Amino acid sequence: MVLNMADRCMGAARRGAARLADACLPRALLQRMASRRVSIALIVSLALAALVTLVLLGFAVLSYSQERDERWKALHRQLDASADQLTAAIALPAWNFDDRQIIAMVQASLNNRDLYGCSVTLSNKVQFVFLRNAEGVLEQVEQEPDIPALRTAMRPIRMAGREIGVVKMYVTPQYVLQTLRERRIALGFAIVALDVTLVLGVYLLLWYLMLKPLKSVGQYAASVKAGGAGARPDQSLFLGELKTLNESILEMVDLLDQRYSAMQASEERLAIATDAAHIGIWDWDVDTNQLLWDREMHRQYGVPPGAFDSTLDAWEARLVPEDLVQVNALLEKVRSGERSYLAEFRIRWPDGQLRHIKAAGKPFRDASGALRRLVGVNYDITDIKLAEEELRRHRNHLEELVAERTEALSVAVTEAKAANRAKSVFLATMSHELRTPLHSVIGFSRLLADSQSMTEEEKRNLGVINRSGQHLLTLINDLLELSKIEAGRITLQSTVVAVEGVLREVMDMLGARARQAGLHMTLDCHGLPPAVQMDGARLRQVLLNLVSNAVKFAQQGSVMLIARAAPLEEGRYRLSFSVRDTGKGIAKEDQQRIFEPFVQTDNTGAQEGTGLGLTISREFVRMMGGTLEVESELGRGAEFRFTLEVSGANYVPGEALNTVEALDPSQRGRRILVVDDNADSRHLIHSLLSPLGFEVELAADGAAGLAALRRFQPALVFMDWRMPGLDGLAVIRQLRAEPALVQPRVVMMTAHAFEEERRESLAAGADEFLCKPIEQDRLFQVLEQQLGVRFRRRQRLPSAPRAPLTEARLALLPYEVLVSVREALHLLYPARALQLLEAFRADHGDTVQAVEAMLEQHQYPQLCSMIDAVCAEQAP
Repeated sequence: MVLNMADRCMGAARRGAARLADACLPRALLQRMASRRVSIALIVSLALAALVTLVLLGFAVLSYSQERDERWKALHRQLDASADQLTAAIALPAWNFDDRQIIAMVQASLNNRDLYGCSVTLSNKVQFVFLRNAEGVLEQVEQEPDIPALRTAMRPIRMAGREIGVVKMYVTPQYVLQTLRERRIALGFAIVALDVTLVLGVYLLLWYLMLKPLKSVGQYAASVKAGGAGARPDQSLFLGELKTLNESILEMVDLLDQRYSAMQASEERLAIATDAAHIGIWDWDVDTNQLLWDREMHRQYGVPPGAFDSTLDAWEARLVPEDLVQVNALLEKVRSGERSYLAEFRIRWPDGQLRHIKAAGKPFRDASGALRRLVGVNYDITDIKLAEEELRRHRNHLEELVAERTEALSVAVTEAKAANRAKSVFLATMSHELRTPLHSVIGFSRLLADSQSMTEEEKRNLGVINRSGQHLLTLINDLLELSKIEAGRITLQSTVVAVEGVLREVMDMLGARARQAGLHMTLDCHGLPPAVQMDGARLRQVLLNLVSNAVKFAQQGSVMLIARAAPLEEGRYRLSFSVRDTGKGIAKEDQQRIFEPFVQTDNTGAQEGTGLGLTISREFVRMMGGTLEVESELGRGAEFRFTLEVSGANYVPGEALNTVEALDPSQRGRRILVVDDNADSRHLIHSLLSPLGFEVELAADGAAGLAALRRFQPALVFMDWRMPGLDGLAVIRQLRAEPALVQPRVVMMTAHAFEEERRESLAAGADEFLCKPIEQDRLFQVLEQQLGVRFRRRQRLPSAPRAPLTEARLALLPYEVLVSVREALHLLYPARALQLLEAFRADHGDTVQAVEAMLEQHQYPQLCSMIDAVCAEQAP
């Protein structure tokens, strides 16, 4: 058994040694050591020490295994012998049941420290158990030990052929294991000591025989590399092959020194020649992508010798980009052998100078024809190019001037187009954001105005709200149209217009403001045709701008709006409009400037507004075929006038003042679907159509609209364009692409007022196009056109004008309330002012409503002046 174990240990040791010898110094480890300049003596010493360590470990394992087996056998022999001796000794005392003799025999037999204890069990069930305690002293205990590590030997006690008891002897392996552990430590220390001694011995031997001579050779090579002669190595240090190597190195150094001296002399002569001719020499290694430059090359490129990266990429970075493309194309042809290298290109110095270079090169190829090197020369031809450029500039001076002017004009046109596109996008976005709430304001004001429970005063107030909303909408449209004017895309919208109605509407909208300013307004319009065909919105905007400016700048006196008509042939008229005021007037030098955008005169004393009104008005008048002119003198007021030629019309809009009440009974129940992501817009259309007898279904987005189309099957769909997810165009296209569905009439709604969008929606499959905010009359007109329905209408009477606020009516309010209202206005807190007046609405409703009207028009200064006058009279 021991021999087999030894064989196995030796085999394992040999296999482990072989594997470690193969892997102790792998190629990767040697490469890392070489890169870190580890001493070869240390490498050899460590490798030898590793090999010896493996051998010693094999022998140590074998020796240790044999000793371990012998000690375990000796322990078991001792256990068996002690058990046999004790069994024979206590046979007679056990037969006689002599307890004292048995105890004495047991204690005497446990004199060895390896024997942990013993138990004797007699046939009469009497048991004697002796065990060693922690101090190694025997003690009699009650129970047998329960320790798995103990070794046990059990013997029966026989006497006269009868078994009269049992002896159990226990031995502990503790001391054997301790001895084996000490043995392992001793073997380990011995191996380490031998390894250290071996490494030191081998390292010192190699140092003296190899490293010291090689170090002297390295020092000599370093001195030669540094350019010095250096002291030659001591010949007494070299033995055997190292001596031959040293002699060969010395001969090679002498030969290299001779060749270097000859090459240096040749380079000096070549450098003198190239410097004199200003020729730069370069060498490109294609495989490594490295460039070699001489001094002249560095001078031509304006780079110190140490500041260039010496790579092709660094050279390409200095070329002008457009020339780099041509040079790279030439290099590809040189690689393929199609062309020789001869090029002219421009480079840029680090300080920004532009230089012209001419280059020529010779390729060197391998046996397969692949390019390996390209060697050539450079010439700085900047002076030649400058002279040629100067000559060309004098010869083509006129052409260059034309090209410069053309390029500047092109840049200006491009910038103007870009600015115009950005402005158009901005105006379209703002149009959408403003039109959406205006849709609800105008629609609900019209809806409330039709209520039977409202007083005439409330209806008139709603009328003011509606007209102001319409005016704001017109302003938005005009701003969009102005952007189209500048882009050359404006189109006139010709409709039937009652000119006198437009004039009175302008007077009504600005009359309250004029009265608050203490001005007298007069409308003089005689001989006007009942209706004409023209762009009424633009006419209204022009008149509003002109009369508003007159009210704003007159400050005192009167403002007069004058209109005349002269008949022409074929039912046409020449309409003349004039706005006069008695203000301070406009200086001669300012009468042209005021038509420029954002320009206001300095002598008016009022700087309100944006300065765009007259610019827009002049463009609108020009588009309608007229010219806006001004006549004024300082101190004598101003007059703005223009003349238009229009065609007469038979229909006068707004005469009947009819209000839609309901559908014809035979047509009630027509289904209408409203698809709009704006809840207010959906609610408005529902509130307008549902009371008339329509069945109205609502959808908040495109997907819900498609589902409602399949389920509800409406006769007409009001479809919003801008919606999250599926927009209106996508829904219409899907609807028209499913012929199985009942195809309703579709009216596209959007807050954008561009003609391009109208054409796009109709092309997608829409039947009509409505701009938000949607007018009731227009909405009902679309329903009549698309569905052929008939409405029952009733006539409504115009409301009486509201009386303006006067100091006499304001004096009816308490003094303390007026003072508090004035303080709230000084703090720009109109909500607080209205809150103070709310308690007096029942008794002085007209006065409170007149104050509200002034606050809505932001006439804070005028209202404060009236309050100051009343308070001055009522002051205690």
